[in-house]
Amino acid sequence: MGQCLRHQMLWEDLEEYQANPFRDRICKVFSHDDVFSFEDLLGMASVFSEQACPSLKIEYAFRIYDFNENGFIDEEDLQRIVLRLLNSDDVSEDLLNDLTRHVLSESDLDNDNMLSFSEFEHAMSKSPDFMK
Repeated sequence: MGQCLRHQMLWEDLEEYQANPFRDRICKVFSHDDVFSFEDLLGMASVFSEQACPSLKIEYAFRIYDFNENGFIDEEDLQRIVLRLLNSDDVSEDLLNDLTRHVLSESDLDNDNMLSFSEFEHAMSKSPDFMK
């Protein structure tokens, strides 16, 4: 949670945030210059609300999942996503590689071993659970 430690009191009552395996990335994506303001909180709440437009949710999800911030969700990002979703660092390398390859085989339309925003958007549009 690094840069958002100064704002810990803001999060104490937000159970959904505390339980989210991507809370540090959420904080990074929604804050400005390592400061998380009330306006940033409102922006985050609007993106995560049920009424938010799906394309906005997808845009922010892409930014949250792009750990290395290179503009793509690459194999390294996918592995980090899987580890966080499984809530474990104790996943065999073979399983991690299999899961990563599976995601890429389903979603990487240009076969460059990473997902561009448009590929990610296409994959998420086919996943009704994503919007929940």
